[in-house]
Amino acid sequence: MSELLFYAVCGIPLLLLVLWGVFWTIYGVLFSIAYPFMFLYGALTGSSKRKEWQKKLIIRERQTLSKTGKDVLSMDKLRRPQNVSESGVIWTSIVIGPSHWQQLVAAIYMLFGGSVDVYRDLIALGRSEVFQRLREMATDKGYDAVIGVRLDTSMIGTHRGKTQGSKGIEIFAYGTGIKLDNPA
Repeated sequence: MSELLFYAVCGIPLLLLVLWGVFWTIYGVLFSIAYPFMFLYGALTGSSKRKEWQKKLIIRERQTLSKTGKDVLSMDKLRRPQNVSESGVIWTSIVIGPSHWQQLVAAIYMLFGGSVDVYRDLIALGRSEVFQRLREMATDKGYDAVIGVRLDTSMIGTHRGKTQGSKGIEIFAYGTGIKLDNPA
C-alpha cells in the first residue's frame, strides 16, 4: 500500500511535468516551422485585406448616410438642441495592432527616418471603423444624433519596453445619443 501511495504522490506530478515538456517542445517545433509561412502570408495578403476592409467600411458609411440623411456624429459640446426627448451615453471600441510584416516595414522606416505610414494608415482605419460603429449603434438605438463625441486611445501590451512599441491600440469612442421631438 505504501508503494502505491509513493507512486501516486511522486509519479503523477512527474508524469504531468513530462507531458508539459512534450507539449511545449511540439508547440515550439510547429511554431518555428509555421511562423515563416504565416509571416509571408501576412506580407502578401495584408495590404489587400486592409483595402477590402476599407472598401466595406466606405459602403457601410454610405448606407448609414443614406439611411439618416446626415452624419449623426457631432463633436460639438457647446450647442445642445432644445427639443431633446431622450438621451443616453453610447460607446464602442476596437482593438487593432500591426502585423509582424508591418512592424518590420516600420522598423526599416525608423532606421532611415521619415513618416511611418504603416502605423498611420492602420490607426486612421481604426478611427474610421470606431466612428462608423458609433453611427450604427446610434441609428440602431433610434437616436437622431450623437453629441459630444470623444475619442480615446490606449496602448495595449506596453510591457515589451519603450523601444519595442506596443502590441496593439484600443480606440474607444463615446458620446451622448439624443432623440429629438422634432428631428427636422
